Amino acid sequence: MLCFVSIYKKDVLPQPTFPLDAEVIIVALEKSGLPGILSESETNSSVEGHRTHIVRSPTITYSDIISTKEAYANPSTRLLIACISSATIEGERVLLTIFDQIDVPDQMTWEDWKQQIVFATLLYGGFEDEEQVYQAFAVKELPYGENLFRGDAQLPGGYCTVTYRYSYETIKPTQKRHAFMGVNIYESQTLYQRLQKPTTQAVP
Repeated sequence: MLCFVSIYKKDVLPQPTFPLDAEVIIVALEKSGLPGILSESETNSSVEGHRTHIVRSPTITYSDIISTKEAYANPSTRLLIACISSATIEGERVLLTIFDQIDVPDQMTWEDWKQQIVFATLLYGGFEDEEQVYQAFAVKELPYGENLFRGDAQLPGGYCTVTYRYSYETIKPTQKRHAFMGVNIYESQTLYQRLQKPTTQAVP
């Protein structure tokens, strides 16, 4: 009977050790097709059991007047592809990610953010496949014309939340509209709820 169960048990994505290493992020970038390079100078691991990585665009900057040389001298001038915060809290894994896109359309579509959601799924691991989280949210209706969305999904691999915010701010000297998406994955909804108690602003 045990042999029968093991044969038909579904394979799941590998679960990387948390906090994440740079190599795991680089592999996830390649598999998801998300264009970006790891900004090693912005890696932060000041707190034990927690690490933050930043992925930047190699070419796109927030201003058209910034030169390539200036962009590499000051990483913050290059488009934020992903901010990745990984930690082990009370023995449970937590992944918080933020993505930025510029020149976005007025109406957000899930397809526009598929690579970002797949990237987060690969980083966390444990799901049936790399699109399981994306498919869970792709069926959720997006209200037309609204610039804010919050949603969640309980999956066997973890409790997931997605937030989306469209910015109307002008980035001088150009007029680049941009939007942010947060994809967070917790080992359990109970852990998510515990983390919300100190302040609702602690976790996006």
